[in-house]
Amino acid sequence: MTRIAVIGGGVSGIASAFYLRQRNFEVDLYESEDQIGGRIGSEMLLGRWLDFGGKNIGKNYPLFRDFVRECGVNDYEYFGFNTSQMINGRIVRINKEGAKLLNTLRFISLCGFDGIRKLYPHVRAILKDRRQGVLNSDYFNRIAEQYDNVSLAGYLKEPCLSHVVRPVTVRMNGAEPDECYPGNFGSNLALIIDSYEQLKKGMHGMLDAFQASARDSSLRILTGHWVTSVSSDQGSGCITIGLLHKGVSSTAVYDKVISALPAIRLSVLLDELLPDASALLKKIRYYPVAIAIVKYRRDVFQKSQRAMVFDHTIPLSNAGAYGINDLDLVRYTFSGRVSRSVIYETSAPEDVVALGEKIAGPYFTIRDNMRESFAYRYIVEGLCAYSPLHHHLLRDIDKMLEPFTGFGATGDYRRGASIESCFRAAGECVDKLLGGVH
Repeated sequence: MTRIAVIGGGVSGIASAFYLRQRNFEVDLYESEDQIGGRIGSEMLLGRWLDFGGKNIGKNYPLFRDFVRECGVNDYEYFGFNTSQMINGRIVRINKEGAKLLNTLRFISLCGFDGIRKLYPHVRAILKDRRQGVLNSDYFNRIAEQYDNVSLAGYLKEPCLSHVVRPVTVRMNGAEPDECYPGNFGSNLALIIDSYEQLKKGMHGMLDAFQASARDSSLRILTGHWVTSVSSDQGSGCITIGLLHKGVSSTAVYDKVISALPAIRLSVLLDELLPDASALLKKIRYYPVAIAIVKYRRDVFQKSQRAMVFDHTIPLSNAGAYGINDLDLVRYTFSGRVSRSVIYETSAPEDVVALGEKIAGPYFTIRDNMRESFAYRYIVEGLCAYSPLHHHLLRDIDKMLEPFTGFGATGDYRRGASIESCFRAAGECVDKLLGGVH
């Protein structure tokens, strides 16, 4: 039987392993951390598992919903869309649970005429064919060819730039509009126009179900294993990977290998073997994100106002309720240029949480509301901002990887950062790598 290794136990690696297992291959899934999940991973807070990212599941996520169903999980709850932002001294709310006409008019006013004129054709293209709302789609590749000589900051004007585009790019890419490009914005637009649910038991429940199903299959999940090298044996056609587990080095040999690592981590792995491919992968930008989930004694939010986004002068990009019924749980997200200048990997979590409370305090019930506990993560390679003319870069990377027979690469830089995009990219990678192999 063909033996295949998948490197990276985040969403892309889980999806790759899932599709390989569907084809009855023997698969080893390697994850350097103690648990799989990557950026959708969870931590325990006061006896409850909480997800740090990617927990909103779009109604237009057919691939991921199929996966969840195969794991034996199908218990969703409504999440909705409810946010606000301060504009010219007043709070403006967008709430899909409210009057549709009023919210549509608010959104139009936030976009302005230029924003509506430029974004509406893109929205229409996605609504006509949801497959276009990803990186490297036919429609947005054409947009890239026309407009990627400028950033989103040069492509769009105010008020759309500050009030619609930036809240999305700092949340999804960790980047400012002048660090993102029109040809890549389709993956963000698709998220804006979707509606969302969450799993009642969270992503942790789904990951538990996936791991439980793996115990009776040809899939082995190997946590705490750091893949340090990959090399090709031209004689046998096999691929050898170097491993580090609990301080002990070893090797393993496979017929095929799939990398599901972020581009920057894959570049390090390929530095010696394929330096030209490594250099191209380094062009894909990643930005850090700090996330704190804080439990308070009393409700912080009202159901009518469950989140707020902040402008480019503030390191806190977003503060929101963890769930529709979790009004005492706040998720603070720090990303964007100002955040990068004041929050670092070495920053004390307590100080970061205090900063979030100071910023969000005037708008929600945080002052004089006792903080009971919090969980915190700083993710260095947190969010991917891609590159201008990204489809050209992906084409060149694939060309550089061609000599490495039996090796495939997927990840958030392929089709976008959403869970659904990662599943689509993983499926395409598996199909390409295997062809007619069974």
